[in-house]
Amino acid sequence: MITVLFRIGLYVSSFFPLYVLLIVDNYKYFTSWKKLEGIFLFNNFLPSIFSYVLTILIVLSFVSLFIILRISLNEKHQFVGIYKTEDNLLSYVVTYLVPILSIDITKANSLLVNLGLFSLLGFIYVKNSLVYLNPLFLFFKYNVFLTEKNEVLISDFDIYDLKNIEGERVRTRVLSYKIYLVRKKDSIPRNH
Repeated sequence: MITVLFRIGLYVSSFFPLYVLLIVDNYKYFTSWKKLEGIFLFNNFLPSIFSYVLTILIVLSFVSLFIILRISLNEKHQFVGIYKTEDNLLSYVVTYLVPILSIDITKANSLLVNLGLFSLLGFIYVKNSLVYLNPLFLFFKYNVFLTEKNEVLISDFDIYDLKNIEGERVRTRVLSYKIYLVRKKDSIPRNH
């Protein structure tokens, strides 16, 4: 099972699309070398803090996702009654990512309120092991599936391939209680 620290990393990476949208929304701070230099030299304090934090969050996003895509699968499990679901992911994006787009990086109260919201969402995400709610998985061709036993599979298999190996023991990595990572290259049974 993955650690709390790693779940925090996955939470940070789940907001990656938001980071890109925030950069686009605040593009005026990044349009020239002179403005970028001003950010690096803290000429405008709040946008500089925002830019540094955003850069750290983007790096953490890539590191966390890279680790999960490379982590070894160390157990075998079988799954039955697999079906595809993406409702939760869409709800996550609309409910949590969109409101944070209202951030005004020149106002301290806006930054603090959004930091509070981001922290509260992070606490809920980490405490409830919601690691499967991550839009970045879709960008790397991973989908979220459910089973009849309410197990969550994060996999680069499509639904048809998973149905073909349903009931067989495949290599997995337990990410949290009833949440499994299943990869094609590691999980195809030998007799296929």
